[in-house]
Amino acid sequence: MTDTRTPVRYAGTADLVDLLDRVVDRGVVVSGDIVISLAGIDLIYLDVRLLLIAVQTSLNQGREER
Repeated sequence: MTDTRTPVRYAGTADLVDLLDRVVDRGVVVSGDIVISLAGIDLIYLDVRLLLIAVQTSLNQGREER
C-alpha cells in the first residue's frame, strides 16, 4: 500500500520566516509608550524602545563607520 497523500505545507510559514530574516538582517527599531492607569490616574508610564538587529549586521555597520 502506498501513501498517496500530499505533504502539508503551511502557507504562511515560509513567508513569515523570510520576512523575519529580512527584518533582522536590516534591523528595526520599535518605540512606544505604555501607560497603566486606574480610575483616570496614571500609575505606571513606560517609554519602550526595542532594537532588533543581527549581530553580524551590527558588526558590519560598526566597521563601515570607522
